[in-house]
Amino acid sequence: MEYKDYYKILGVDRNASQEEIKKKYRKLAAKYHPDKNPDDPTSEKKFTDLGEAYEVLSDPEKRKLYDRAGADWKKYQQAGGGAEDFDWSQYAGRGQRVNINFEDMFGGRGGRSQGGSPFSSFFENLFGGGDPFGGQQGQTYQRFRRGEPQRGRDAEAIIEISLKEAFEGVTRQFKIDGERVNVKIPAGIEDGKRLKLKGKGSPSPSGSRGDLYLKVRIRPEEGYERKGNDIYYEHPVDLYTAVLGGEITVPTLKGKVKLTIPAETESGKLFRVPGHGMPVMNNGTRGDFYVRTLIDLPKNLSSKEKELFKKLAAERKN
Repeated sequence: MEYKDYYKILGVDRNASQEEIKKKYRKLAAKYHPDKNPDDPTSEKKFTDLGEAYEVLSDPEKRKLYDRAGADWKKYQQAGGGAEDFDWSQYAGRGQRVNINFEDMFGGRGGRSQGGSPFSSFFENLFGGGDPFGGQQGQTYQRFRRGEPQRGRDAEAIIEISLKEAFEGVTRQFKIDGERVNVKIPAGIEDGKRLKLKGKGSPSPSGSRGDLYLKVRIRPEEGYERKGNDIYYEHPVDLYTAVLGGEITVPTLKGKVKLTIPAETESGKLFRVPGHGMPVMNNGTRGDFYVRTLIDLPKNLSSKEKELFKKLAAERKN
């Protein structure tokens, strides 16, 4: 049975706050995303492990259970016990399952690494995905939620989208028990928001189905930071434009815009582009886009350029 140290994977202390965990995940996910590392065969595995670790540690209830069962499992393993001996009944869920085909949901990149399950065997047994009581482990991720007695169980799954897709809205298609389902994700949706698919959860013995909840996870976009419905973006400005003033072109999520930089602009100054932030769901309005300047100092100066800067420094002293 594989045990993964999620704290070690994210590089955070066991007492790390939720904000620390979130920031570290965003930084590492952007670094190891497979689309940005096409020549690195290990990046997909690292990216998958990061998503798994964040899925657990970002949820207070799952984190509490992981801390408890994870510590017990490590002690048990060190004592020489095996997976077949460990008492999973106090942790793992029992009952009806909902099978979600992650390959269809995410276009072949549903967190699955090298054709296996998207989660470690330890994680699946801990949260109900695997079956420590004799069933076979399949190619789908299985999750339980406690539902009402007279109906099937509710189920939950993670669906990942890019910041650009969250800005524009997107429709995803996936399978649930062989049925193709289209899910429209509205523009402006926030990270962690859940979408409810009524009657798409697990069936009860009588045939009545629970609901399926899709939890949206927004993939970090390098250079962009979302705060509510506003977007913050850091843009380099060369020294001469910062000193003398000029114009720069900024890539917002809505498209490129030209921004006038006044003379003597300092590094870190914020410029507001109204209405170019995230759409407000079901409202019709938008947040704003903020550009933070980063002064880019000239490098590899020629002898002539150095002399000119010396003259300028001398002039400023007079």
